[in-house]
Amino acid sequence: MKILKNMPLFGFILLVALSCKKDDNEIPVKQENGELWLSGGLAYCAQQIRLDNGDTLVVSPEDVTSLGSGDRINVKFKEIGRNKNCPQYINCEIIEILKLE
Repeated sequence: MKILKNMPLFGFILLVALSCKKDDNEIPVKQENGELWLSGGLAYCAQQIRLDNGDTLVVSPEDVTSLGSGDRINVKFKEIGRNKNCPQYINCEIIEILKLE
């Protein structure tokens, strides 16, 4: 009988839990060709992918360790937002980078 009394509470908790579920599909995966640019410095925005569409992605050094500056690449990524130090550039999560021949 006590379970039946708490049934509305369990229903409410279930409803809240389902509505708080984070959907990873909210940020679309994009794919573009571009050129890797490495400044060699320690400054912000030192590692960039300059896309053929005119956008510039700021990437982490560990994302591009096997590549060299000037390499043509194809990149799959998710846009995270604008870079706070270089506002015209895009912070991203790299999913895959392939070197083009």
